[in-house]
Amino acid sequence: MKNRGICYLSTFLAVLFLWNLFIASAWAADSITPHSVEKAVDDIMSTELENLHIPGAAVVVTQEDHILFSKGYGYADLERKRVFDPAKTIVRVGSLTKSFSASATMQLVEQNKLDLNEDVNRYLHSYKASQYQNHPFNLHQLLTHTAGLDEAIYDINRSTRAGVLPTEQYLSTYFKNQPPIRKPGVQYEYSNVAFGLIGNIVEQVTGQGLNDYLRTHLFQPMNMRSATLELPLNHPELAQSYHWKHGAYVKQPLSYINLPGAGALNVTPNDFSHYLITHLNQGEYEDKTVLQPQTVKMMHAQQFTADARLDGLGYGFFRGQLKTGLPMLWATGEIDDFISEMVLIPSQKIGIFVTINSADTDTLLHGKVIDAIAQMLPAKPHATSQSMAHSAAQVKLSPDIEGVYQVDTTPVHGWGKWIRILGGIKYTVRIQDDHTLIVKGKYPNQNETTDKVFQAAGDGLFVERGGQLKVLLYQDKGTWMMIAPDSKTMRQTTLWHRTWTLLVSYAAASLFFITTLLIWIIRYVLRAIRKTNNHISSNLAYIALLNTIFLGVQVVYGNNQMVYGYPAWYVWGICMLPLLSALLAVWVLIVNSTKLITGETRARAAGKILFAVLTLLHTAYLFYWNFLPFHYS
Repeated sequence: MKNRGICYLSTFLAVLFLWNLFIASAWAADSITPHSVEKAVDDIMSTELENLHIPGAAVVVTQEDHILFSKGYGYADLERKRVFDPAKTIVRVGSLTKSFSASATMQLVEQNKLDLNEDVNRYLHSYKASQYQNHPFNLHQLLTHTAGLDEAIYDINRSTRAGVLPTEQYLSTYFKNQPPIRKPGVQYEYSNVAFGLIGNIVEQVTGQGLNDYLRTHLFQPMNMRSATLELPLNHPELAQSYHWKHGAYVKQPLSYINLPGAGALNVTPNDFSHYLITHLNQGEYEDKTVLQPQTVKMMHAQQFTADARLDGLGYGFFRGQLKTGLPMLWATGEIDDFISEMVLIPSQKIGIFVTINSADTDTLLHGKVIDAIAQMLPAKPHATSQSMAHSAAQVKLSPDIEGVYQVDTTPVHGWGKWIRILGGIKYTVRIQDDHTLIVKGKYPNQNETTDKVFQAAGDGLFVERGGQLKVLLYQDKGTWMMIAPDSKTMRQTTLWHRTWTLLVSYAAASLFFITTLLIWIIRYVLRAIRKTNNHISSNLAYIALLNTIFLGVQVVYGNNQMVYGYPAWYVWGICMLPLLSALLAVWVLIVNSTKLITGETRARAAGKILFAVLTLLHTAYLFYWNFLPFHYS
């Protein structure tokens, strides 16, 4: 009887396997239809475009080797009342360009013109990439964002086509001013420079401009007639982007980027979907081989992860799971307030592309559309929680794991280091019990900060209760680190390095100088009215004035202009003002130290000395954060 029971169980499992393999796939093909997708997407768009203040959107869904569904919603151009048409409207897809750069690289790997594990300097002729402690990095590390490169923000964009720098010139300057900041291959850190460099390597190896190469070897074979890296500014079908402000849409300027391989692609949604079809059909599009099947498999496979239990990323794609449990590949792109997301569901040969022309709510709408489509597909059962419960029973969480974790995505070298003061993505971790964490943050495809419960799964891994998200916590040189659900590496921050503390200290110093200047003006006016000769220090007023002017111009102009680069008048004029104030402070310090020694007006002299010291400390603070023409790092 026991053997018979085992036989029945084996038969049942075999039948269940065949059901999942064949019948479930057939059911999926029948359950997702153009009509069912249209109904689901229409229901979302009918309310969410208005609720989320999005002028226009387009959704394209592919199945097997064809477009299953394609539809536009709202307006691509509010001023000209042009509707969003996925067959005609040209959108900027930003960082989705990176996947095309990855595909181009892999084509050259197929031809043995590139080696994924070779030092990239082998392929660079007009300049060389600097290294971290003599550790060379390779294409594999560039493709997985693990080359250890410093973040590039300064001068990455230009406002006119005439101002665009040749990629080689930009990268040559970048590597001189911003050398790598960590050993390659160790940590994931999203990098625009990595893919800008990849694009330039394609250019140097092939002798073609990147746009020409992509057009010949990717766009034309995939019949992407609208695709181009050159911004078609005067094209009548180019979509415009908007920001919702004070109850109205404000049109945003479009920019040119100095790293086209990282985010310059412009294309219609329908044409973009041909790329999804190619990757879902082993590299073929309409019987044309764009990539070899083994290359596609390699691009989709896990090429880097901080822990094998995390999804990690491939080449040009991030790996993940739908809410229903099905594995997916995905990527997002944002530029000039356009946000796009692509999703591949290889097991169902389903591709999804969603794009909008407003960035105010990030990918919230994209997530709603993708989740709705996912509900039409067969669900993959969640992994059993028995192993998790077993592991959790062995875990006792250390109290020092609690705290604020922040992403360090700002430059270490050069202009823009100070953006760290303004804050960034953060999660707050607190312990609920010996095997459960509550993690508060803004999660992917969500617009608000929320609490989520994560249960211990052993060795630092925590899995969302009732969900698919995972976080990994570990120690690096005594500091707690966290891999967030979107693969970002986060560091536990002390009170003195948290955004609030940094911002308050900067604001307090600025307020100090503004207040001093106002007090001096009031006293000067009162003295003129009363016609008295009361002493008021002009030197302190000059110091306060110089710092106030710097603050005002930096906030109004410097913050917004940094991505376009600073003109000489700003660098050597405005940014010099704190240094001039420091020189005045040294003079005040010398003069009033003498008065303090000789006993003349000691109280007044002590006050001026304190003011001078605070000025010098503030200048040192600005120097550390690279606000001044001469940088700390």
